[in-house]
Amino acid sequence: MICTLVCALFVQSGFPSINKRPLPPSKTDFWFVALGDNRPAGPGLPPTRTFRDLIEEVGTIGPEFVLSSGDLLYGNEETLDQYKQEIVRMRPLIETLPCPFFNAPGNHEINNREDFFKTYTDAFGAPYGSFDFGGFRFVAVCTEIPAQNPSIFGAQVDWLKKTLDPRIPSVVYQHHPVFVRKSNNEKETAHVQDPETVHKMYLDGGVRMVVEGHDHIYNMQVHDGIDYRIAGGAGAPLDGPAEEGGYYHFVLVHAHDGKLEPTVVPMSTLEIVPLGDGAISLCDYANIDLPCTNVRIKSSFAPKSLTAGYTNKKLKMIDVKADIVSTRKVGNGYETRVALVAPRAHATEIRLSR
Repeated sequence: MICTLVCALFVQSGFPSINKRPLPPSKTDFWFVALGDNRPAGPGLPPTRTFRDLIEEVGTIGPEFVLSSGDLLYGNEETLDQYKQEIVRMRPLIETLPCPFFNAPGNHEINNREDFFKTYTDAFGAPYGSFDFGGFRFVAVCTEIPAQNPSIFGAQVDWLKKTLDPRIPSVVYQHHPVFVRKSNNEKETAHVQDPETVHKMYLDGGVRMVVEGHDHIYNMQVHDGIDYRIAGGAGAPLDGPAEEGGYYHFVLVHAHDGKLEPTVVPMSTLEIVPLGDGAISLCDYANIDLPCTNVRIKSSFAPKSLTAGYTNKKLKMIDVKADIVSTRKVGNGYETRVALVAPRAHATEIRLSR
């Protein structure tokens, strides 16, 4: 029954972002974020503080889009009313993002319950689908449709074989991993059924990268040139110690010249500190320069220009290139959107000018 519903829904609806934001115009040099497993620790709870903070950080970066590998909601043993309330609480949070948010649902969203499946798809759309951007194909795979162990089967396999094209490099995102970390003790339910067959399908189909979740850690493996990344640290209870990837994070991917350059970004790496009317300090605590296209600064005036820079260890001011993207009237003041690359390990002061 569930499979029939999936097929009908997919044909009718395609694969929209779950926050209803459209893709921007395609470009060949762009950034996207991959993340997964942000659900709370128990039934009936609101989105976690970690995920709320993560959404704020990702929103400041302002990537072209976000790929989620599922477990957006707790689900599982919740009543249907609790499940619907989770959706009500989650929707406005992801709608704060300035970019599309795509989700490949996990076992917590569906849990082999037709009432959950119908409610999820009514709220967010089809559980699998694809879109093209910047010379790449981005493919959401649902590993949670069957009643038993996680797998990819039936109509979805037929669709995948038609969608994956070795002439078009693809990024797949799905909940259950193909390859698990060695210390994972879930055994057969830790990965999709028949992982070698799935891997061969991805290899034959030109897949470059697979973003996965379910295991609440960060893990990277390369198999036959395919980059497999478990990025399950968006807010759910962690599944391992820090040395095994047990820390909160997201993956920032730079796509350019037909290449994918992923970097894991630990949580709480970006902080905005107000410095007064039309001024902030943008603090980058990561070990990488972070491209930020959506830094919001409030002021009582409509700015005409800005300055940006940081003081180095020799107390010399280093200028940072920054641009005003837009300004809009908000209440009795203004909100200005600024774009810059935040220098690693520095606090960049940004001051708007009249």
